[in-house]
Amino acid sequence: MFQSIRYKFISITIISILITSSLVFLSSINEHKSLYSHSVKENLDAMSSNIADNLLRIMSEQHDMFAITTELLGLDRYEHIKFVNVFDENWQLIQSYVHPNYLKLKNYKPTLNSIAVNQLPFSVTEIDEGLAALKPIGEASYPIGYLLIVQDLKKPLAQSKSNLFNSTIPFVIVVVILAIAFSFWVYQHLLKPLLQLSKFTRKVEKTTDYKLQYKVSGKDEVSQLGNDINNLLQTINGQIKTNRKHTAKLLEQKHAMERLANYDILTGLPNRIFFLEQLRLALKETQKNQQELAILFFDIDNFKGVNDTLGHETGDKLLKSVADKIKSHLRAEDIIARIGGDEFLIMLPNLDDLNRAIDTAKRIINLMHDPIKINNWDVQTGVSIGVVSAQQANYNIDVAITNADIAMYTAKEQGKGTYTVFNPELLADNQRKIQIANLINQAINENEFELYYQLKINKSGKAKGLEALIRWPNSALGFISPGEFIPIAEQAGKIKAITRWVLTQVFKNLESLKQLVDEDVLVSLNISSHDLQDPCFIDIIKEKVVKYNCDLKHIQFEITESSYLDHFSNANEFFHDIKAMQGSIALDDFGTGYSSLSYLTQIEIDTLKIDRMFVNQLDNSSKNAVVLQTILDLGKRLDLTICCEGIETPEQAHYLLENNADDLQGFYFAKPVPIERLASEVANAEKLFSELTVVKK
Repeated sequence: MFQSIRYKFISITIISILITSSLVFLSSINEHKSLYSHSVKENLDAMSSNIADNLLRIMSEQHDMFAITTELLGLDRYEHIKFVNVFDENWQLIQSYVHPNYLKLKNYKPTLNSIAVNQLPFSVTEIDEGLAALKPIGEASYPIGYLLIVQDLKKPLAQSKSNLFNSTIPFVIVVVILAIAFSFWVYQHLLKPLLQLSKFTRKVEKTTDYKLQYKVSGKDEVSQLGNDINNLLQTINGQIKTNRKHTAKLLEQKHAMERLANYDILTGLPNRIFFLEQLRLALKETQKNQQELAILFFDIDNFKGVNDTLGHETGDKLLKSVADKIKSHLRAEDIIARIGGDEFLIMLPNLDDLNRAIDTAKRIINLMHDPIKINNWDVQTGVSIGVVSAQQANYNIDVAITNADIAMYTAKEQGKGTYTVFNPELLADNQRKIQIANLINQAINENEFELYYQLKINKSGKAKGLEALIRWPNSALGFISPGEFIPIAEQAGKIKAITRWVLTQVFKNLESLKQLVDEDVLVSLNISSHDLQDPCFIDIIKEKVVKYNCDLKHIQFEITESSYLDHFSNANEFFHDIKAMQGSIALDDFGTGYSSLSYLTQIEIDTLKIDRMFVNQLDNSSKNAVVLQTILDLGKRLDLTICCEGIETPEQAHYLLENNADDLQGFYFAKPVPIERLASEVANAEKLFSELTVVKK
């Protein structure tokens, strides 16, 4: 029987199928092991990166151990995680986490014995303890810490292989049996036609000519297979033609996507990603050739006002107009990019010195002097520019961009529509601002802030009013003036927390203030434009009124003209709510802002506070006296209480009393003092007032 070629082929086929099946099965097991290990490593790499990013946010200001622990406890659901260690930038362990499965093990220590942690690469590495993922927390070059996650690999891999083996071995056996049976049948009935068909398919494979057709003879299964192959070849041929069309379309879409990825849709300028890549290459080339390169960072002055008053469509057209206007006045090798919002970057390569960059900044500022016509509107705008030298930044892209940003904001603080060239003093100022901003939360939490009160004397000589003023004696920086830290708090988004602190302290002190000053005392406190924008602010006031059992008729909220007019509708709504709660409103620094008289008839205020500037200049000229007299008369005609601040001499006090000022505030009567010194200040202020009236008589 085995002398027959047919049975030899069958025997060889059976043996081949068995051997092949075994090899394929073993190969599959090994491939499964490789794929499983790769998948576990990728998952561990992604998870460790995500946790490192989360820890960066938590550790960027201070090491909040509770927040770090909370982040690590989220790993409880990963049963194969062994332990996690978090190190600071000096590789000192600051927090450790062990999975509950391993806490049960006696004397289990979450450490590496096979290798030192700082010898591991920043990736996933297979070591004796399992898979170790080491990630820097922050930039790899300047990390603020390191994250180590160790995961068991052997146990889950063995379990996975076992599951694969148990689930596939019956299927493999069935397939082998079917393959043997099918081979027997093929060799019995279809050997010759199949060989012919095989020859044809090899020809198609060799020529890749899918227009070929197999010549079918008969109606058996092999013939049907031949027909199927012919149909398949026709389908493939048609699909190839379709794919060629799709490929051409995909290439077109690829070019469009590349443009979307590298260019700003609105202005057509390069975007941030593309610009930074070009800048990185230019910096390397410039450093290599010891040349100069400058970066200009600018934004559009009062752009938010354009959006708010004329609409976002006009704002978008303004962005495009400014971009086109400036681009047309740059050199061919210069690159201008929109990096977001109304912020732009310009790269000026191949410079002999920084003077060319300064000239460019001046030219751009002059370009913006003329209004830009948009939708029949003549939009008057300007730009504030920061100029930085690549050499001064040591050709470091991050340093250069940061310095340009600092210089730009310095230009904006100096009055907008100008430029500032970066110098190291700006960096020191910026670092102080950052330090102050970072210390604000600590000051609130550790109660560093102090509340002082300055008396107000009414025209009857009684101290019935106070202004609450915040003070900050800091252990690291010394006394920090409110004129310095309040703008920083507003820029850093922390002014709301300061306002809440002041509000709480005033409400806590109110009963004591009534006993120290007067039962009908009126305490004023300042609020910012950020508080007016906060829809929850009025609810916070109501909550504290209830909590401290405070009568709001003793509280007056002071807001400046500019803050009020910037948020007119929000302010009126806030004023209405305060009035409904029996509180009162004062318009502070009147005459130094917009001083729009038309608004005085539309707002619900009780007190008009005349700025110290008018009082201090009272004796300088008769014109100053006329202006002050006009404001006083205006306030009286509008039935408003008039409070004058900045009174430093008896002559100033005399004049204001003669011209019907209601409340007087200034160093002449009392300086801001802590609540403990108020009693003596009240007696002294009232004594000074009585002496003042005696002299007058």
